[in-house]
Order: sequence, then C-alpha cells, then structure tokens
Amino acid sequence: MSRSRLLTQFNKELIALLEMSVPKTCTIFPMQLNIRSGLGSGWCYGPDLVVTNHHVVDDATSEVIVRKSGYGAELRAKVLGSDSFSDLAVLHVPDLNGEQFTVRDDPAKVGEICVAIGTPMSAGLQNSASLGIVSGVGRQIAMPNGRNEEIIQTDAAINGGNSGGPLVDILGQVIGVNFAGSNSAAGVSGISYAIPTEIVRDVVPEIVKHGGVKRASIGVSISARRHKKDHGFETAIEITKTNITDCPFKPGDIISTVNGRPIRRRYDLIRLLNREIVGSIVEIEVLRSGQSVKVNTQAFAKEI
Repeated sequence: MSRSRLLTQFNKELIALLEMSVPKTCTIFPMQLNIRSGLGSGWCYGPDLVVTNHHVVDDATSEVIVRKSGYGAELRAKVLGSDSFSDLAVLHVPDLNGEQFTVRDDPAKVGEICVAIGTPMSAGLQNSASLGIVSGVGRQIAMPNGRNEEIIQTDAAINGGNSGGPLVDILGQVIGVNFAGSNSAAGVSGISYAIPTEIVRDVVPEIVKHGGVKRASIGVSISARRHKKDHGFETAIEITKTNITDCPFKPGDIISTVNGRPIRRRYDLIRLLNREIVGSIVEIEVLRSGQSVKVNTQAFAKEI
C-alpha cells in the first residue's frame, strides 16, 4: 500500500476513533456558592459515573455541573468521593445515561499512539483532541498534592482545562487520566502527564464503594533509588526516613518483600498497603547492610 493510502486510512480511523470517544467525554464546572469556579474535563466510567481529577473538584463547595459532548444540557452532579493522593475523583450524575469508556487492562507502552481529549483553556474549546505518542512511563514527578507517582509522559498537548479528561489508545480505550501539561511560558513544550490506568483500576472502584481511599502506613518515608549490583544498577525502594517512635526500620533499609510479595516499584508498596491491611501485622523483608532482615510490624491508617 502506498504512503498516501496508508495516511488516508490512518486519518479515517482517527476520525472514527474520535467520533466514538468524544461523546463519552465531559466538561466539568465546579461550583462555589452557585458560581462556576473553574473548568476541567472528565469521562464516562459508568452509566451514571464520571471520573475526573481531585484537584478539578476539590474547591467545589456546592454541586458540580457536567456538560456532555456538544453544547447540550448541563447536568447536576455530586462528588461521590475523591482521593488527593492519586488526584482522582468520581462524580455521580443521575441523568448521565452515557455510554462508558473501557479502561484498558495492560499498561501504556512507550511509542504507542495516544489521543488526549477534553476542554482546554475555556468552555468554548470543548471536545478538543490532541494526537501524540506515549513518550515515557513510570515517571516520578510532582503531583498536584506534592507527592510523586509513576506517571505516563506524552507529547499530546494537555492544557489547563484538560485535567481529568481521558488519554486513549487507538482503540478508544482509556490508558490514562490527563492532569498536567508543560509550561510554554517557561520555554517547555511537548511534555504532558497522565495518571496510568493501573492506579485508576485500584482507586476508582474503592471511591465508588467507600467514598474515598483508605491506605495503610508502616511509619516510614520511601524513595526509588538506584543501587549498584553485580550486573550494573537496579532501582530499589529505600527507606529514607522513619516517622514514628520505636520504628523497627532504619534509614537505608531496602524493602524487598511485603507478606512475601516482591517490591520493585513504589506503587508495588502503595498497592499492598491498602484498606484491608490496616491494623494487621505485616511481615516486611528488608536488606540492611547487605543482610536480609525480616520485620513484623503493625500497619496503621495513613493520614492523607
């Protein structure tokens, strides 16, 4: 097939992708004292549920207005729950009756084509789409709440107002939730970020069920750091600080396993220290001065 035919076919499929995806995307207007106080995006997660960013609706003191694709009816919604740690929130929209996105099971891959959809900059730019690729995965960057997570990097344009909108693959499946873009005023462009669906699949169902996310803590601060091995370097989760008295861990300990499950990334530990483990005794294996040490400690509820 000639290059022109390939491009024509790709263009047709891209148009079809957006015709399928845009109607499942929403514009979000948080309200303060019945006045619109901001702008964001969201996407249909269920028949009456919309996912967006926590920071989009965090300042809403009353209801939230949701406008579906096009410029039709504006629907009243309530914040069902949110999680500042992951910067995710879920809205209950009784009259939504919307077709929902599929959240992809496997993680985003560097080099795959993606499209960011949402309402950048102003409500007049609703249903905007920007094309790009996944530029990187597992990025440790500052989240809106100041914490670091393993984030998708893309060169698809994500501007203010795009926050909460979907980042989709070429099949129209959600691979991330847009939350930040590069600052052109600072001379940076082509760098945007999205929360991966690995986090979405863990957090959103818990928000729907409990209205929020409860996490456990073992009383330490951690960081992903590179350590020298016989074959080179590898990333490990190192304890950088102890935050409670009589803590059984020491700065410099490297966490190897939790209840027998290997810990290779920050999110491995975050995922295991969940609601179900609060109040339980946890067996944690650490590497301390080159020696393997097993520590039993009680997990307590983490304050977010």
